[in-house]
Amino acid sequence: MTTPSTVTELITERLRREDLPLAIYREVAAHLQQVPQVQVELELRRSPKFNYFHSQIGEMHLRYPADLPQGDRQQIEAILSFYAGRYGAWQRDSVTPE
Repeated sequence: MTTPSTVTELITERLRREDLPLAIYREVAAHLQQVPQVQVELELRRSPKFNYFHSQIGEMHLRYPADLPQGDRQQIEAILSFYAGRYGAWQRDSVTPE
């Protein structure tokens, strides 16, 4: 007899900073991925013209289970706050599941 599997709802957030260098995006992603069950994806900027003053990354997608423990959520916020303190506030949007 098989038991029905439960599908955990994922929360997806988009974070952006137009002037944040690629290396810093990668550093933030590496730190966030140290939190259990957190997935990070960097999406390249889709611009026809290259601009040295804009990031090569269009946005960072942060995914984690809706039931992520509070301590892990606090760790995510601490990481994002640390980088916001150094580089400025994130533009942050929640993505609703389809």
